Amino acid sequence: MRRSMFHHRVSAPIRVSATATTARFHKRARRGVVAVEAALVMTVVVLLMLGVWQVGQMLHVSRILYDAASEGARYAAGGCSSSTPVTVALVQTEVQNYLTAAGFPTAAVTGAQITVTNLSADSWTDPCNAQPLDLFSVTVTIPSGAAFNSLCWMSNTVTGLNQLSATVQWLSANDAQAVVNTTLPF
Repeated sequence: MRRSMFHHRVSAPIRVSATATTARFHKRARRGVVAVEAALVMTVVVLLMLGVWQVGQMLHVSRILYDAASEGARYAAGGCSSSTPVTVALVQTEVQNYLTAAGFPTAAVTGAQITVTNLSADSWTDPCNAQPLDLFSVTVTIPSGAAFNSLCWMSNTVTGLNQLSATVQWLSANDAQAVVNTTLPF
């Protein structure tokens, strides 16, 4: 017996049980729960990542402030630069130049408070008048307000900081004053 091309075998109707329908419904519902859970978890993860990034940025800025204070102290320790006596104003300019070269915004550079403090028994105000090995410090502070806010890309509530400061102590490397007697002993 030959079958024609159009002869199809008829199969029994597909029966869908109630448990199979319920399983499909729960599978779709579970996919929705997964999407909601992912949205909640991703929100927390993104906020944590932004917080860690903000803390890292503040550590980076703090390191640049420390390096700027060190550069100012190194400059002040020499006492003279190209035969020019080093004053507190020259040290402040040197620190501001360092901050500018490091990429700080203009508001932070101009708002920076830079102090040179004599920590020795000698009384001097400008580093060029320091005695050899006189101890002094250079402090660089970015105060709260426009200067500090120019360094933050998001609210400072993550770190809780409202100003940054770095202090270094250094010893003067000025030459010792020598008195030479010009008269001959005989």
